[in-house]
Amino acid sequence: MTETAGGTEASGRPERPIAADWLALRRAADTSARDGAAWLLSELTERLAEPVTVFDIGAGTGANQAYLTSRLGVSSRWVLLDHDAELLHTASHGSAERVLGGIGELRGLVAAASGPRLVTCSALLDLLSTDELDELASVLSRLGVPGLFSLTVDGSLILEPRNRLDEAVSAAFNAHQARAGRPGPAAAAYLAQRCAQAGLVVRQAETPWLLGPGAEALIERLLTERADAAVEQHPGLAADAQQWLAERLNSLRDRSLRVQVGHVDLLVKPPQ
Repeated sequence: MTETAGGTEASGRPERPIAADWLALRRAADTSARDGAAWLLSELTERLAEPVTVFDIGAGTGANQAYLTSRLGVSSRWVLLDHDAELLHTASHGSAERVLGGIGELRGLVAAASGPRLVTCSALLDLLSTDELDELASVLSRLGVPGLFSLTVDGSLILEPRNRLDEAVSAAFNAHQARAGRPGPAAAAYLAQRCAQAGLVVRQAETPWLLGPGAEALIERLLTERADAAVEQHPGLAADAQQWLAERLNSLRDRSLRVQVGHVDLLVKPPQ
């Protein structure tokens, strides 16, 4: 899958299943990127009491739980939400409650929990519709809980050396991600604005993937599925996208290719 693998239908269910092997392939890049925004986590944990109940939306195979559990600094109970039962079944990091669902189920779950609460997700916001992002902002503001939302793509891709087709492929890919009522690469900015309008405090950090030698498998998957999505969006781009991919993979094989994929992390908090 691409870095924003798949999308969501109106029901909130993924229109394409997100492959477990893709989630495993990206984990090292995700960890490195998130470590660059450690100050967001520090700001969150300054006010985080225990035991905290953490609601992880789109939990997948549990990578977000694996990353955060030891870094929260407090004892935690996890509730993992995902529309993919198979992915939830593989989420085996520690004990957690597994709930089949997503944003539609979040409000009831958070409202029913007692004590400190936290809502979080990783690499999910750009898959949500504006309605789902509005609901997420509403849950945070009305229930007075903080949110930590990591690794939302922002639409930027920098490839070195440059290629004349980079811009066309990226534009088509970003349009593909913004279909069916989704802000896509603008999702983090959209949620930040909605939360700020609701009186919440919003902090933001850039968390790009910086990929080079050693990340060849991830880069090849990323570029291949980016080209596929671009052609799906604009079929007339097929020949150019094929040429672009071939040239990019040649650069990857001769180890001259460097890749930066833009991501944004958000911390949302109730006012002091």
